[in-house]
Amino acid sequence: MRRSNALAFVALALVSATSVEAQWLKLPTPGIPRLADGKPNLAAPAPRTTDGKPDFSGLWKNDGGDRLYNNIAVDLKPGDVAPWADAIYQKRKLEFGKNSMETQCLPMGPQYLTTRYRDIRIVQTPTLIVVAFEDLVHREIFMDGRTLEQDPNPTWMGYSVGRWEGDTLVVESNGYTDRSWLDWDGHPHTEALRITERYTRRDLGHIDVNVSMVDPTAYPNGIRFTMPMKFRPDTELIEAFCENNAASLARISKTAPAQIVDVPAATLSGYVGVYDLVDADNNKTVAAITVTGSTLALDYDGKGKEELLPLSPTRFSWSGTIVEFVAGAGGAPEMVIHYAEGSERGPRRP
Repeated sequence: MRRSNALAFVALALVSATSVEAQWLKLPTPGIPRLADGKPNLAAPAPRTTDGKPDFSGLWKNDGGDRLYNNIAVDLKPGDVAPWADAIYQKRKLEFGKNSMETQCLPMGPQYLTTRYRDIRIVQTPTLIVVAFEDLVHREIFMDGRTLEQDPNPTWMGYSVGRWEGDTLVVESNGYTDRSWLDWDGHPHTEALRITERYTRRDLGHIDVNVSMVDPTAYPNGIRFTMPMKFRPDTELIEAFCENNAASLARISKTAPAQIVDVPAATLSGYVGVYDLVDADNNKTVAAITVTGSTLALDYDGKGKEELLPLSPTRFSWSGTIVEFVAGAGGAPEMVIHYAEGSERGPRRP
C-alpha cells in the first residue's frame, strides 16, 4: 500500500481482520459466468435486476492507479484552481499528508471516488443503493425520487440521490464538510461542492465511472475525470479498521515540511527513460521518466504522468513516497522507489 508515507513514516495503518483461516476469503462467487478453466468470465454481459436495470451489486475496487488519488487536479490548466485553494494545496503537499483524513483515521469523503486502497461493496435495491467500504464507512444513494436539500447539514460522506438514464446510473451528491480533502496531496473544497457520477457497467467485470465536481469558488471550471472499477470475484469484504495511535500522531505532527531544491535541467534530463522495476516479491512494473522544463514526471505502470518534487539532486517526492536515482552497473542510472513496506528497484532500458 503506497499510502504508507515513506517520508513521515506514518504509523497509522488500515489494519485488516484477516488471518490464514479467514472465512470466505477464497470462496467462489456463485452465479457468475465462468471460463472453461473455472475462472470468472469478466467479459461476459453485465447482469440485470428483475426490473431490467443493470445490476451493480458485488465487490469492486477502483482501478485507475494513484494518479488522481494523489492529485485530482493533475489534468487541470493554470487558473483552473483558485489562488486560495492552490495555496492550501501547496502547503499540504509539502507536509506529505500529515493532516490527511487517513492519518487522522477519519472518513475520506470524496476521496473514496479515486482511492484504490479500499474495497467497495455495492448492494442494490430498487429504492436504495448502499456502498460499503472495508474501513467500516458506508454511503447511501436514495433511488426513491427524493431530491437533494438546498442547504444540508455538512457530513463526511455527503448526501446522494440517484436516477436512471437508460442503462446509466446517475448519482448527484452535496453536503460534504469542508474538513475533507479531495486527494492525498491536499486539494481543498468548500461546502458548496457538488458531485455528479455516471456509472455504466459495460460487462461483468468492469464499471466506467464519469465524475464531475462543481465548486465555483475553488475550481472555476470544475473537475472532470473517469475512474474505472474492476469486479473482485471469489473473495469477500473483510473488515479493516484504522488504528489510531496518539503517540504516532504526535510524532507525525513534528515532521517538518519538505524543502524543495533547484536541480539543474541537465541533471533532470539524465534521468529520462524507461525503467523496469522489481520488488521483493518479484512483481514487475514499468516506470517512465520524462522532463518538461524544470519539472520531472513519473508515469508509473502506464497510469499517466505525475510530478516529482526534488528534495535533492537524486531524491524526489512522489506524493510523499521517495523516488531515488542511483548509479547501477557500469554507472547507468537505476530507479529505487522507497515505500514504508519495502522498495522496488530497476535499471533504465538501454
